[in-house]
Amino acid sequence: MSDIQAARKDTLRAAARWYALLCSEEVTAQQKHAHAAWLAEDPAHTHAWQEVEKLRRQFQAIPGTPALDALQIKQRQGHSRRAVLRGFALLAAGSALGSLAWQRAPVDSWMASHRTARGERREYTLAGGTQLVLNTATALDVVETSTTQLIRLYAGEIFIRTRNGTGKVAAAKTLQVHTEQGTVVPLGTVFTVRKLGTSTQVTVLEDEVELIPQSAGGKTQRLVAGEQAQMSSVNVEVATASAQADSWTRGLLVAVDWPLNRLVAELSRYRTGVLRCDPSIAGLRVSGAFPIDNTDRALQAIANALPVSVDRLTQYWVTLKASE
Repeated sequence: MSDIQAARKDTLRAAARWYALLCSEEVTAQQKHAHAAWLAEDPAHTHAWQEVEKLRRQFQAIPGTPALDALQIKQRQGHSRRAVLRGFALLAAGSALGSLAWQRAPVDSWMASHRTARGERREYTLAGGTQLVLNTATALDVVETSTTQLIRLYAGEIFIRTRNGTGKVAAAKTLQVHTEQGTVVPLGTVFTVRKLGTSTQVTVLEDEVELIPQSAGGKTQRLVAGEQAQMSSVNVEVATASAQADSWTRGLLVAVDWPLNRLVAELSRYRTGVLRCDPSIAGLRVSGAFPIDNTDRALQAIANALPVSVDRLTQYWVTLKASE
C-alpha cells in the first residue's frame, strides 16, 4: 500500500471513529466542537465523513450482511438506535469495504482544470464564446482539437449556452460534452448536463441536442426544447423537463409537489456535511423556491411550512424530523 493510500485509509477510519463518538449517548458539547474543528482542518476530512455515511447506506442495502444483521439484532433486543449506529461506525472503521469506497474516489475530478467546491457556482466564457456555468461540486476539463471543443464532465452539473445559438464554437469547431456514459452534441442550443452516478441527465432549454450513448453502436437520440433525458452507456430515456430546470443558475432550487426527501437530497448538494430527512416525514409534499446559497434559510422555510423541525447534532450533521 502506498503512503497516499495509507493516509486515505487512516482518514476514513478517523471519520468512522468520529461517527461512533457522535452516535454515543454521552457525546459532549466539547466533543461536538472538536469534531467540527476536525472537519474544517482538511477537505479530505469532510470527504471521508461523507464516505462513512455513504457506507452506512450501502450496508443497509445489502441483504444478509452478517455484521449488519448482528447490529439489527441488537436493536431488536432493545439497544438504542444510537448504539446500533455506533456499532456500525466501528465496523466501518476497519472494513475492507470502507477502504475500497475511499479508493474509488475519481482522480480525474481532483485533477480537473475547472472545478467548484460544494455550494459554489462559477461562470466561464470559453474560447469561441460559449457560456458555461458550473453548479456545486462540479469538475471538468476543456480540450481543444483542430475540429472540436470538448468538455469532459467528471462530476456535478453544467449550464451551457452556445455562441449565437449554434453548435459551432468557431468556424471549423464543434462543441461536444463527454461523460463516461456518452456524448452530448448541441445543435444550436441552451442546455444542462448533470452527472448522476451511472447515468447522465440532459435537459434542453432551447433548440436541440443529440445524445450518443457510449455503447449503443452509434445509435443517437435527439432531444428538443422542453425534454429531459437520462442517458446510460447503452440507451436513453426521455421525459418532459421541468420549466425550472436551470433555476440553480439564479441561486434557487424550485420544487413543485416534491416529496420532502427529494428536496432534502437536492439541498444537501449545496452544503458541507450530512443533511438527512427522517423516514417518518420523507413523503410529505412540498412546493416552493428555496435559496441554495443559504441552505440554513431554506431549511427554516421548510420548518415554517411543514410540521417538521431542524435537529443539529453539529453544524455538519443536520436532520429534519417530525415536530414534537
